Amino acid sequence: MRTIILLTTTALVLGGCDMFNAPANGERASSGPGATSAPAPAAGAFSHSQSEDLSGYYMAGEAQVGPGDFSLTHLFVGQAQEFGDWEAGERSATFAPVMLEFLAPGETTERVLPTSYSVSDDRIRMTGTNANGDRIAFDGQLNAGTLATARRNLGGSEEPAITATIRIGDQSYSGVKLNWYGGD
Repeated sequence: MRTIILLTTTALVLGGCDMFNAPANGERASSGPGATSAPAPAAGAFSHSQSEDLSGYYMAGEAQVGPGDFSLTHLFVGQAQEFGDWEAGERSATFAPVMLEFLAPGETTERVLPTSYSVSDDRIRMTGTNANGDRIAFDGQLNAGTLATARRNLGGSEEPAITATIRIGDQSYSGVKLNWYGGD
């Protein structure tokens, strides 16, 4: 009897696990025609420990950050509830609490959702993959004083709130300066 209960319990647990139903390429299965897929996480891939509200858009400005016609426009950081939802497995194929947006060839935009992230009061790290399959890594150091001033003034700060290194494929861009913007 114990063996039957153990086997039944094991089958129920394994049957409900997402990792056994996920495609081998590291992405979640699409849900319908033309749907994009959110990345499947590695265990412990997502963490946040910030005690301050870091939410908003961190704009890249005029500097070209990316190869050719593929250029960073901004980093988005969400609010606490969005982090909690994402880390609890409630994920969207088009939105994440930390994501990068690029201007792609043809004046289109491309969002890069995280396959991992780590967010604290002084640092934001994120990895993801763009539509061409290039691995993208973002490592940004936050300037808390500049961020606080920008938030009080609703943006408009000359000083960068984040200084980052971004790696796209085999190309690295260091000293990337991002200014905080609260959004519309």
